[in-house]
Amino acid sequence: MLRGPLHEGQREAFLLPAGTGQAELIAGFADIRTRIANYADEEATFSVIDIDVPVGGTIPRHASATGDRVLICYAGTGKVRWANRETGIAQGAVVFCQRGAVVEIVQTGSDPLRLTMVSLTADAAERDALFPLDRQGLSQAAQTAQDGMVLVEAEEEGEQYWQAAPSLGYITLKFSTLDPYYFSASSQTLDADAAVREHGHQRSTEIVVCTRGRGLCIVGDVERDFAEGDLLILPPGITHRFVNNSGKPWTYTGIFTPPSVESALRETGMRKLPGAERPTDIPRNPTTERLLVDKYGFIIPSLQ
Repeated sequence: MLRGPLHEGQREAFLLPAGTGQAELIAGFADIRTRIANYADEEATFSVIDIDVPVGGTIPRHASATGDRVLICYAGTGKVRWANRETGIAQGAVVFCQRGAVVEIVQTGSDPLRLTMVSLTADAAERDALFPLDRQGLSQAAQTAQDGMVLVEAEEEGEQYWQAAPSLGYITLKFSTLDPYYFSASSQTLDADAAVREHGHQRSTEIVVCTRGRGLCIVGDVERDFAEGDLLILPPGITHRFVNNSGKPWTYTGIFTPPSVESALRETGMRKLPGAERPTDIPRNPTTERLLVDKYGFIIPSLQ
């Protein structure tokens, strides 16, 4: 575990390389490694574990009664089974398991299946605000989620938006049908030599897992390599940036709790459509940056 000096004020960011933590065995079928347990502040409560499912291994049918879960695959192939359905997963796939959903995870292929699982629980006030007793105004998908829904999206599935320079590449919004919900998931693919400028989020905790390639994460003046399976946790107010110095595309998946970036990315990006070339006129200027700060709660030090 690598902690400080990744910190700002009383909050602390965490960077943990893949495979860190104490390993245990799930009924002889898979190794788990606890990476951060029972993380909590005034905005978020969650835990994170790594799961390594060996060749031929299975995580038997199980459910969580206490929280929703997001599983992020960063290596190997497998299947997720629930109810009467079965869906394959591979590198970059993201799985949402609503509390109470009974799932089974099966390794396939010649390499172990490696997953990072984030278990999340909204605080009572926030859940009540998003899910009032009469449920008026909620999307049908959000109502269905209360009954134990499972969603699986492959690496390139989801709404995609081209991003402006210097963040050349695109964002993929996951599980957009869950809006409104108390967290969100998205991935960002950065082109070679692209970078995400220094920024932070006023309210959201950001949980990031590298799913393909490698690059640098910089928190304050601390710089670290960030490669497949590595985990970065950024509490509200922590400013950070990403630099793709690998010479190849680099992808990482982020969970935001509470959600804060989805509408901003839709408004400041341009929709990526199958077969269409990247547009050259995506605006990134003081006007759009001001929008991110004033409307969506971003922290952009260069504007201060």
